[in-house]
Amino acid sequence: MHPESFVYALFGLVIGSFLNVCIYRLPRNTSIALPRSRCTHCDTPIRPYDNIPVLSYIFLRGKCRSCGKSISIQYPLVELLTGLAFYGCAQTWGFTPPTFVNSLFLAMVIVLIFIDYHHQILPNVITLPGAVAGIVLSYFQDHRFYEDVFSSRIASHFGLENIQFFLGSVLGAITWAVIFVIVGLGYQKLRKIQGLGMGDVKMMLMVGAFLGIRLGFMTIFAGSLLGSILGIGLMLVGRANMRTKLAFGVFLGIGSAFSLFYGLDLLNSYLHYFKP
Repeated sequence: MHPESFVYALFGLVIGSFLNVCIYRLPRNTSIALPRSRCTHCDTPIRPYDNIPVLSYIFLRGKCRSCGKSISIQYPLVELLTGLAFYGCAQTWGFTPPTFVNSLFLAMVIVLIFIDYHHQILPNVITLPGAVAGIVLSYFQDHRFYEDVFSSRIASHFGLENIQFFLGSVLGAITWAVIFVIVGLGYQKLRKIQGLGMGDVKMMLMVGAFLGIRLGFMTIFAGSLLGSILGIGLMLVGRANMRTKLAFGVFLGIGSAFSLFYGLDLLNSYLHYFKP
């Protein structure tokens, strides 16, 4: 473990504490700045020394100091996940711009995963600014994400090779958002029930902006595969049926994180294996 990556992971733990605030407050349409953190049971303000990421949960044995009621395991889990995400970024890209861009992306994804799990919504306040951020920050992103056939041909045709990263980000966002709209409308027309919601569309708008067309595809593939496995497993144990609706944003979020770290290697291995 590189010392710099470890320090960055600790910073991720702190950010994870803030993400917990976002996960709890955004669906309730309350400020994420004020008031300061409180116990969700007794509403007592949390003391600074009881708000240390992960450690406070351990020292308090998972209970509020004031009322003694249990603190959700989700709080240290989100902090740990964020720390691991930041560590993974630092290990993959070092202390270069893509590390900070992808740390931001993963932070937003973590919030979306937990909000969708609990409330089956993907807030516009994250997905839409996230899509804009992905496009604006494309210059600082790993440019390999945007080296797809479509972006390359358009950039070459119009002499825009110097901003192919920007084209790749825009095309990634638009492509997967439009495809999700078409698939969702088609499913609704055939089955007479809603399949994909607009929240999923806007989430893929954000994912495509950060990851481009190819890794957007990998995100959908990985997320759909994971969702199918879980759905089949739940049906086998009698916990779900064909009409049970799963929070697809959860699987898209996990798929996007997987694609971010492993997508390019898998795609390159696949293309190399099937190369004539």
